Amino acid sequence: MGDFTDITFFGGANEVGRNCLLVEDGRANLLLDAGVKLGEKDEYPLISNDMVRRLHRIAISHTHLDHVGYLPHMYAKGCRAEVYSTKPTHDLTQLLLADYLRINRGMKFSNNDIIKAMKMWKMVEYGEVVGDKLKFSFHKSGHILGSSMVLIGGSSRLLFSSDVNDRETKLLDPGEKNLVAENLIIESTYGAPSDQLPTLKSASKMLCDSINRTIKKGGKVLIPSFAVGRAQEILFILESYMSSGVLEQVPIFVDGMILKANRIYRQNVIYARDEIQKRILMSDDDPFKSKFFHTPKTKDRSDVLKAGSAIIVSTSGMLTGGPVLHYLKKLAGDSNNLLILVGYQAEGTLGRKLLDGERRIMIDGREIELKMGVEQAHFSAHADYKGLLDIVRSMRKLKKVFVMHGEGEKPKKLGEAIQNMGYEVILPRNGESFRI
Repeated sequence: MGDFTDITFFGGANEVGRNCLLVEDGRANLLLDAGVKLGEKDEYPLISNDMVRRLHRIAISHTHLDHVGYLPHMYAKGCRAEVYSTKPTHDLTQLLLADYLRINRGMKFSNNDIIKAMKMWKMVEYGEVVGDKLKFSFHKSGHILGSSMVLIGGSSRLLFSSDVNDRETKLLDPGEKNLVAENLIIESTYGAPSDQLPTLKSASKMLCDSINRTIKKGGKVLIPSFAVGRAQEILFILESYMSSGVLEQVPIFVDGMILKANRIYRQNVIYARDEIQKRILMSDDDPFKSKFFHTPKTKDRSDVLKAGSAIIVSTSGMLTGGPVLHYLKKLAGDSNNLLILVGYQAEGTLGRKLLDGERRIMIDGREIELKMGVEQAHFSAHADYKGLLDIVRSMRKLKKVFVMHGEGEKPKKLGEAIQNMGYEVILPRNGESFRI
């Protein structure tokens, strides 16, 4: 490495979405993530076309659109950089980008641009050091299958947390701790002192109680979910509680890209917790092939809608597109039905509007009055306030912390707490550069 490193924030600073950072040391450069900010109109990183064409390497932390959705745009603009990630991230990204293009007409990239990006992809294992002038490695972040923190410059330079979870989930081990880095770039999605997420057991019980109440009324439960990560966790919880008799036995319909994502999860099960690996590889108890899971048999989903009480898990997680909108349209008018939001709802999305109490919504140009119930179950693949501080506390040789990926006051609140621990704290803004 050179005597200095510059970090430029092109997206994800003081917001959730369009994560995109550039690390340069005078001889080489590395882009960390290339996301879009989803909303009524997608927002892109501030990186120039000229810089896009000058990129050497890109490290993708994980497969969510706010971290990978801008990638094909860059190859449409002449990017020639190699892309690095774990194998699950590679496999899931191919699926996610194709779906993103399919459901969003008028995109400024084509399927050919996705193919260009995939041809430049190099898959690496956790802990494997890659790069020549600017070395980097991937480390478990506990967020979704194959998700990573990126450690840059060998043993003591810079750690990019990306989205990180310090707690075990149904599927994954927690993110790695005790890493060595003088500088840390950390997320703050749940960075306020009031952000205390319930335990997995507690959140699961709340989810099951709400579902049982709705089933007793003869209603349907609609669960919008991210196809990658959240859907698999929710399905495993539903399968587990239904098998044990805690949850009323009704069909669980799985729709949208979740089905394909499940297959990729199963193929990459060696990246999951040991217990899940053993269930799938050493017994007939495969949770991905549960007798409770069903798929719609008709194109218009009429078989699902006529099925009586049921649970429907469908994309997309923030209600920004996908088959979940069709279900919402059909189920909205019945107060016996229930919508349960199980993921983060970014500002400007339909999911956030419903969470904030809006009950007259537009779907496909038609106004719909929402009479069904709306609840939020607090599942998260992110560390909460205490968890983020524990991650900072676990770092060795740490001196400086950049706080990003949070809305409103969250980066500031987390930054103040980290400062009180004795570290230098910077709250970057998009477009700003810093030398370390």
